[in-house]
Formats: sequence, C-alpha cells, structure tokens
Amino acid sequence: MRRPPSAMRAWLRKATAEEKRELAKSAKTSVVHLHHIASGRRGVSAELAQRLAHASKGGLNQQELCLACSKCPLI
Repeated sequence: MRRPPSAMRAWLRKATAEEKRELAKSAKTSVVHLHHIASGRRGVSAELAQRLAHASKGGLNQQELCLACSKCPLI
C-alpha cells in the first residue's frame, strides 16, 4: 500500500460534498478516486497531481500529492 497524501485526507475532511464533486470534475477524475488516493489505495501521478492542484485553486499542493513532484527541481 502506498503512503497516502495527508494533504488529500485533510482537504477531503474539510470539503463539502459539492466541493468534492467540483474538484473531481475539474481534475477529470471521480470523488471515489479522491477517497482512494486519501486512503493510500491509489497513487497520484504527476499529471493528476497537477490537475488537482490547479482545480483546488491553492487548496492542494502538487508537491505534497505526488512523490515524483516532490523531488522535481522544476516545481
């Protein structure tokens, strides 16, 4: 099992159902996938981390969501 991103767990705890749906729709994923990421069942690709960071309008950090992004000197 992957280490779940604590930023995603924290964001999901604070977000309303509508905010979760909006984030998922804007990031081209599903609310279920967001919960899988938060639980560690699914990982986060660099592409998805970027979409989530942009869709959350600052609520999520790309480097906190993705291990590869956290090591990238370009971000």
